[in-house]
Amino acid sequence: MTPRTEIADLIVIGAGPAGANAALAAHNAGLKVVLVDEAAQPGGQVWRAPITAKAKQSPVKDIDRKMGDALRQQLVSANIHILTDTQVWSADRQPEGFEVGTIGEAGTVFLRAPRLIAAPGAYERILPFPGWTIPGVFGLAAATALLKAEKTLPGRRIIVAGQGPLLIAVAAQAVALGLRPVAIVDAASRADWAKSLAGYARQPRQLARGMRWMAQLTRARVPYYRQHEVSSATGADSLAGVTLRSLKSGETRTIDVDTLFVGNGLTPADEVFRLLGADQEPCPISGTQRVVCDELGRCSVPGLYAAGDAAGIRGALPALHQGRIAGLAAAHDAGALSGAALSAALASSSRALTQLQPFADASCRLMRLSGQRVAAAPDDTIICRCEDVRAGDIRKAINQGAVDINQLKHFTRLGMGPCQGRICAVNAAEIIRQETGAAVNSTRLTPRGPIRPLETAQLIGEFGYSDIPIPKPAPL
Repeated sequence: MTPRTEIADLIVIGAGPAGANAALAAHNAGLKVVLVDEAAQPGGQVWRAPITAKAKQSPVKDIDRKMGDALRQQLVSANIHILTDTQVWSADRQPEGFEVGTIGEAGTVFLRAPRLIAAPGAYERILPFPGWTIPGVFGLAAATALLKAEKTLPGRRIIVAGQGPLLIAVAAQAVALGLRPVAIVDAASRADWAKSLAGYARQPRQLARGMRWMAQLTRARVPYYRQHEVSSATGADSLAGVTLRSLKSGETRTIDVDTLFVGNGLTPADEVFRLLGADQEPCPISGTQRVVCDELGRCSVPGLYAAGDAAGIRGALPALHQGRIAGLAAAHDAGALSGAALSAALASSSRALTQLQPFADASCRLMRLSGQRVAAAPDDTIICRCEDVRAGDIRKAINQGAVDINQLKHFTRLGMGPCQGRICAVNAAEIIRQETGAAVNSTRLTPRGPIRPLETAQLIGEFGYSDIPIPKPAPL
């Protein structure tokens, strides 16, 4: 299948709340937009579309489902060109703007446009512990994906562990399905949650939603372990039990379970920005890296805009407005909106972002993962599951002279597997930082394309021998 090229005024990567609203704003302003997403339907992680009959037939009471359905309907009504089930595998700067390489059911398609908005979302962080790679251990994000898409969860004796609001959301939805968790394991203390109340109170509806979740868990009498973490998991072919440790006293206890859902915050999916050379900076609230951009989403690379979690972990509702602002800014920069029209269109989203910021910051603080907890991983703990690199291997490499994440890659092969460091690099970099005291410039490896694993067959498509050019014989 011969690769083809599509030309547009604006490329938008990611069809979650940020990307989809960026595409809508720019399209409504008159730009020719192409929207790309790797999922079958727009909506992203939080507004994921239901796919099973059970999920589709369940009563639509969840606000995320309503928001997702409304967004998908807006995209259909606007008739925006969308490439779904399509992966972005490359992004390059061109004299005329940008070229983005994609691959999906339509084969290889190269998109070209003078402007690019990237809204790729975030990855879940998991604090590595001995046994975290055993079958039966899932991320909290995987749990939410199953709940939204299929209205189900695996397991009979489950534990929900980690930190942040998603912990409570998953546990409450499990109870609603009739699956009472054996325990909730929360790294945060009561005082940590109390500090967040001022920010949560700024959004009464969201706060009330969280209170309803807590009431569900209280009525179900789910044991709640505060200031605890999962220190290890056991099992051969499947999970058999987990050991909990108090972060305050160090005391441990072991519980027999067959399924563990665990998550320790989020980190931006920033491969496209790093590949294009956009500046980044540490986020003082989440503790992760974020793309440097102005209040309209413009990055250090001309024509490139950031929306959603890449510009700082904030959640779905702020991402919606960030996306709309970036879409309007791109339209203005393309000459489709005057300065006065831009200012008028930005007013409502700018106000909404200001109102949502305290709530988002409170959630980020609860999700923030302590570097000391990452660095305390025992030597036999797998950090890079793709290449079976353990914490002891990283410490050995440090003793042999590795001082940054790229040197660590050369010493250990960390980050050279299918995930390409998306899961392991941020934890490995934290171990370097804690062990050496050095400032690691980036918690991500040097970016190289392809930014997603690809099969050769996907790139070359179908061909016969007649398609292979045969050179003329060389003269004797």
